Amino acid sequence: MSGIMRYNKFTHNGSLSREKENLTYTLFEKLDFIHDLPKISFFRSDFRGSRFVNVSFHKNNFDRADFISAIFENCLFTDVDIAACEMKNCYFNNCNFTLNNYADTSIQECTFVNCIFEDEKFLVNMKNCTFINCTLKNCTFERSTTERMEFTDCEIFKTNLATMHAENYSFKSCVLEEVSLGISYIFGYKFYKTDISRLDVLYRGNTVKMNVDNFSEYIIELLPQQRFSEFINVNIFLIRNFDGIADQISKALDELSKINNTTRKLEITNLLEMFLFYFLNNQLPYKLVSKVLTILDEFDWTIFPFEEQLLYKSVHKKIEMTMNNFHYDDSFIESAAGETLFVTFRCKTDDYEEALKISSELLDELHVKLGLEKNYKLIQREKGSWILTFAVVGTVALMIPKMLHDCSKVFFDLALKQKMYKKYGRIIDNLPIDYNNIPKTLENVNLVTNSTTKAGITNPTFDNVVLTEAVNEILNQIDIGA
Repeated sequence: MSGIMRYNKFTHNGSLSREKENLTYTLFEKLDFIHDLPKISFFRSDFRGSRFVNVSFHKNNFDRADFISAIFENCLFTDVDIAACEMKNCYFNNCNFTLNNYADTSIQECTFVNCIFEDEKFLVNMKNCTFINCTLKNCTFERSTTERMEFTDCEIFKTNLATMHAENYSFKSCVLEEVSLGISYIFGYKFYKTDISRLDVLYRGNTVKMNVDNFSEYIIELLPQQRFSEFINVNIFLIRNFDGIADQISKALDELSKINNTTRKLEITNLLEMFLFYFLNNQLPYKLVSKVLTILDEFDWTIFPFEEQLLYKSVHKKIEMTMNNFHYDDSFIESAAGETLFVTFRCKTDDYEEALKISSELLDELHVKLGLEKNYKLIQREKGSWILTFAVVGTVALMIPKMLHDCSKVFFDLALKQKMYKKYGRIIDNLPIDYNNIPKTLENVNLVTNSTTKAGITNPTFDNVVLTEAVNEILNQIDIGA
């Protein structure tokens, strides 16, 4: 059976009414409704799975039409009666929208890439939509309902997002100029590499600029209202204060576990997704991430109904995977300068002396490459194929997978780490840490020259690190776990 989608080709049959028609899995290609074709009405027609390529729509009627899993490429919508149609799971690439008519349009789970929206007066119910490298200019969303909107590399100008329901937005690497937001939702918004200083916020009937002083009273009230995710979020993106956030998250989970499930589900989900967003974008220091992961590991999720457990644990797992797959940058590694982590080597040998030799040589080599004095202690050993655990300066431990991820797999078990902290606290307290050399550490990594092909290392951040043949030989004999 062929896996290639087969489309019917749309042809104009001379009728101005193609209403209530089955146009599913139809290819609309190189059609011009501005100059060539008349203004055909597609009222209540079904476009499920259809594809539109190089089509210019103008004054067409799509009221009550269904667009499910449709694809639009290089299309133009001008003065189109989009009205109360439904768009779900659609993909728009390089499309322009201008002066169209919306009337409670339903737009769900859609993706817009390289699209331009200009002079649009949206009246929509929009949820779980993604905008990538898009431009919105002179748009309004009066009386619309929108939720879970993601904007990445977008430019938004002279656009009012304040006079509607606008919940749970995220902005990554965006430009916002003369943009208005509402006080009711803004502290639930996540920002990364986006200047918020010039945002206009509608607050108590006035328009004010986005800064802490203007909203201090409002922020203080978030905790008594049990809006924990918003309170923690504003501390991250606006105040940039990480102190106490882990304790606040722990308290939030305890407090929220005592309230009704509807409010609890939304608040805990927002809390975990907010933390994941900033971790994925390298906005949180190692110490905070470590503490929060320990809190999540030790929290008893079984107190919630099974459906809720699935929801919370899925986000918890994403946070763990972000750490386990080394999705962090230089700043995160540097933030572990004052920490001691545990690295476990599972050596493919029954000879203890040989196991100690090959694991120690690897640590020695890494310290040299990072410009640090040799600084680790063996704290546990297990027989069999020898399993050796070392207490290592945090910067070195986090650097190991970044440098060697193509050569060996590293697993982080932060819950185990915390237990080991308690067990070996006195030992690691005596482990000297050269804090002054930490910035030099990252610099030295990038100064090491030679071809990465020889070592099989292709990491985009540390692609100049080259291991000696001796270390490469060692890697063939051990597995690493942290």
